[in-house]
Amino acid sequence: MAGFRRTNKGISNLHLFYNVDVIVYLEGGSKSYSKHEVYQNSFSSDTEDIAFWSRLFKRYRSAEKLKYKSVGSKQTLKEIAEDLLSGAIDNIYIAMDNEFDEVHNKRIIHDNIFYTYGYSYENDVWNLQTVLTILEDLTATNVDYNYIEKGVEKFEKEIRKAVVADSYMFKKGKSFFPRKKGHLFCVECNLDNLPIVKIAELNKMIINLSLNINTLKSHGYKNKIQVLKHCFGHLLADFFCQIINHYLKVKHGFASMRKEILYRMAIKSFFDKQYKNSDLEAYYQAQFT
Repeated sequence: MAGFRRTNKGISNLHLFYNVDVIVYLEGGSKSYSKHEVYQNSFSSDTEDIAFWSRLFKRYRSAEKLKYKSVGSKQTLKEIAEDLLSGAIDNIYIAMDNEFDEVHNKRIIHDNIFYTYGYSYENDVWNLQTVLTILEDLTATNVDYNYIEKGVEKFEKEIRKAVVADSYMFKKGKSFFPRKKGHLFCVECNLDNLPIVKIAELNKMIINLSLNINTLKSHGYKNKIQVLKHCFGHLLADFFCQIINHYLKVKHGFASMRKEILYRMAIKSFFDKQYKNSDLEAYYQAQFT
């Protein structure tokens, strides 16, 4: 019906339409929707964010029936959160990326609002062990651990300055890595070689943005910035996908795997093999209780 608009009461009762207890709003999906569009029932239903968060809700909210809706934009989630905080709507959960909210003390505090441990879900699931497990599953052989470890350690060391710069600029409402596209501008992605940081490009960007190296070092130390935890999630995930596809090519002569598939494999691998007794388990247990 043209001009149809759900009221706040209608949003609060939307769970009844789906025959569930709570609606869960999350980021993710190929399209971002405004709050108005979300309240008119626009959303994505098959996203990596849902694959990640649904595993957590299944563990810690197993008694509840849930409907998941990815809305794309974190800004939209923050606007929905305002309605939740004011009491205008209820019967919802909101799950969103941490980004640098924890570092800069900008988290929204509410029992129904949840944050990732790292910058985003990608940071929570991607690490050296995840890559090794995926490669073992794809190749059915032992993986050259030292070869992969060397590439990851080199990346962590060389990208650190950029990650700290990203956090520093985030505090000012800006960013170091482009968010829409081009975030791999400082990573050499040639499948014949391990992906490496293009240090000259990184330093050029730092100069262009008039960033002071000593200021960045101080910011990183003071705020305990960790590369794997705080790196822009899409960049981190795409770096690890490059490592996997490079290894498949040079070690086995295999064609590249689509990164969308690798994303899903990383989520499953992490929860199957690493989550139990990890720092993240302690973090999410505390958040959900």
